[in-house]
Amino acid sequence: MYNLILVILIPVIALLFLPIKKNNRPLFFLMLIASAIICIGLSFNISLNTRISLPSLGIILIVDKISRVFLILISCTWLISIIYNYDYGKYNFKEKQTQFFLYLNVLLSVVMINACAGNLITLFIFYTIGIPLTYPLINIRNTEESQQAASGFIKQTLLPAFFIFLPAIIITQIILGHIDFNSTSTLGSNKINPLIGGGLLFMYVIGISKNSIFPFSTWLPGTSSAPAPVSGLIHSVATVKTGSIALMKIAIYIFGLDYIHKLTSNFITGGWLTYLCGFTAVYTAYKALKTDDLKQRFTYSTVGQLSYIILAILIGTKTGIIAGLLHLVTHAIAKSCLFYVVGFYGSVYGTVSVRKIGEIIPSTRFIAFVIAVCGLSITGFPFLAGYYSKDMMLIEEWNNHYYASAIFLVIGAIINLFYIIGPIKNAFKTPSVDLKIKPVPKSMMIVFTISILLLIGANFYMSFLTLIIK
Repeated sequence: MYNLILVILIPVIALLFLPIKKNNRPLFFLMLIASAIICIGLSFNISLNTRISLPSLGIILIVDKISRVFLILISCTWLISIIYNYDYGKYNFKEKQTQFFLYLNVLLSVVMINACAGNLITLFIFYTIGIPLTYPLINIRNTEESQQAASGFIKQTLLPAFFIFLPAIIITQIILGHIDFNSTSTLGSNKINPLIGGGLLFMYVIGISKNSIFPFSTWLPGTSSAPAPVSGLIHSVATVKTGSIALMKIAIYIFGLDYIHKLTSNFITGGWLTYLCGFTAVYTAYKALKTDDLKQRFTYSTVGQLSYIILAILIGTKTGIIAGLLHLVTHAIAKSCLFYVVGFYGSVYGTVSVRKIGEIIPSTRFIAFVIAVCGLSITGFPFLAGYYSKDMMLIEEWNNHYYASAIFLVIGAIINLFYIIGPIKNAFKTPSVDLKIKPVPKSMMIVFTISILLLIGANFYMSFLTLIIK
């Protein structure tokens, strides 16, 4: 229990080091790095079924395999973001560093609690608390564009939460008589009418709009105006993946996987949701291909990858959940690195245009290699990290006759290849003599190197990761 409490509190406790930053910036970052490393170590040592409850408030935290994996992922991505921000912060929002760390660290603690939610009320409370905490991070530059993005985020996440997600919880309480994640009584075990179950599943899929399923899929591309460290964490753990984790828990503990499978095997009772997710994935992949803004291209890509995770959950099998969780991890590594690459070009070269970066790429071939590895991993290229999760999803969908889901996955992967090729196709051209070549800042280089090693060397740790998830 104490390990869990410490892991949740460490990001907030680390804020005590903020006064050091003004007079000794390197020491401040060293203290943050040490905090994140401790957080990682403790995350690995949290026992399954660890439970914390506040009965008077209805708050229950329970550590299962899904939440433990997510706690480890949050801690690792936090460490990576700290290292990256050491040099990134020298170029960007220098006067707002305190605001950045304040909201980010509190948000990470809230996300950790959300991941360990032991019932629907705890899940809802901390899911919604995370929304206003994300607003100032998206709007940290305080420009008209960032204000619009933050406003769009609030509207498309908070409103569905209160008007769709919360009513779904109330209906669940009425039908089941409980909203706990540790009960053997599920919608499936109670043989709830499939039409009612399908309607409730729709409410959860749409109401948890951090998953960015149509029609609430436009807020995420809008957040491309946020700084790279914010985007990296939003797209890896701090926002969108909390929706995926929430839906996984609801599928397992509230519906029951067999019941999910029964609902989505029939088009009328839930199978149509796979087409909605597939449409969202393919359409946003097409939108990514058409934009010249590299950062926005990657945000559109995230919407598609979230849809694939939801498609894996909707299969309603244990392997589908494992595949979805595995893709959540591999995508977080690759996508956060891609946003950090965009942050490098935006900070050092002052552009995020695909066309302009294409002109710079011959002089930054290592970065072209980083983009290629990360992009191909997300696509599912053998034998990078993303291949293992995409392959598992594809096989499980095909074996369970979810052919439409499998086809959507393949189509999306093909389109992914095209929008990754765009910025790096000039990598082997002769560098322009007129371009002043600028070095990659050291902390950014460390992050890029760690990321590609994790993606290329996945074969060495994938069995261990799969074992933890199973």
